[in-house]
Amino acid sequence: MSSRRVGAYVLSGDPTWLERTLRVYYPLLDELVVALPQDQRGWTGRPLPVQECVDIVRSVDTRGIVRFVRGSWVDPGDPLGVETRQRQAAVDALAGTDWVVQVDGDELLPSPELLVHAMDRADVLGVDAVELPMRVVFRRTRRARYEVVRPSGAPHLEYPGPVLVRSPTRLASSRRTDGAFLRLVVPGDTSLQVARPPGPGEVREDLPAEFSPLVHNSWGRTPREILAKVRSWGHANDIHRYRYYCAVWLPAPLTWRLLRDFHPFARDLWPRLRRVAD
Repeated sequence: MSSRRVGAYVLSGDPTWLERTLRVYYPLLDELVVALPQDQRGWTGRPLPVQECVDIVRSVDTRGIVRFVRGSWVDPGDPLGVETRQRQAAVDALAGTDWVVQVDGDELLPSPELLVHAMDRADVLGVDAVELPMRVVFRRTRRARYEVVRPSGAPHLEYPGPVLVRSPTRLASSRRTDGAFLRLVVPGDTSLQVARPPGPGEVREDLPAEFSPLVHNSWGRTPREILAKVRSWGHANDIHRYRYYCAVWLPAPLTWRLLRDFHPFARDLWPRLRRVAD
């Protein structure tokens, strides 16, 4: 039995998938922190459903381990910078742990054992963070979901940032760090981020076959939820948000066969879509 202490934090602004994903990794936790905006506003100043998120966390927290870090994290001119500061406040509050889980509420973890494996390998390799592969759901309807795929139709995987960081640590941008990190990759993956040579501090290792990638549902929401997202997320200033919503995201169930290189600000990251019946 490992003696490591594991913490996690929740950013209390995104309730859509929060209960489902938090329940998966909650059994691993010794500490749980909620970074709570006292003004109930997000990084761009838009109102957030903070109380709904708090209620979800309390319903999952059957052991009474949750603590709240209160503050105000609003800067419409630099939403990504203030996102980083909110995350850092949560990481700092978990300084008594060995590892901090940074699985966002819209990232569905297939099993807690995946995180255990990732921490085990990171301890052996002496790295300070771990990135895990994620499938990307771009659109959902009542009958289907639309997932990002490679030009060949093979599954697309991406790595939006570390889901584990060693405690204590300093975050550089959003949940990324400047230290050495492990990127666990699916064997044979040709997605853009692994087709390139490893970057500075990057250690790559194959993900064992018994583990599946996470599912990233950042864009797999209702139209109302997506409008709220593009108004308030850390990349709100990086895209023409309403143009992208109206011209690309909203009509995707009709235009998915035609979409190519359609990522909102890193165009070659998402080559195309496929439709999967639900």
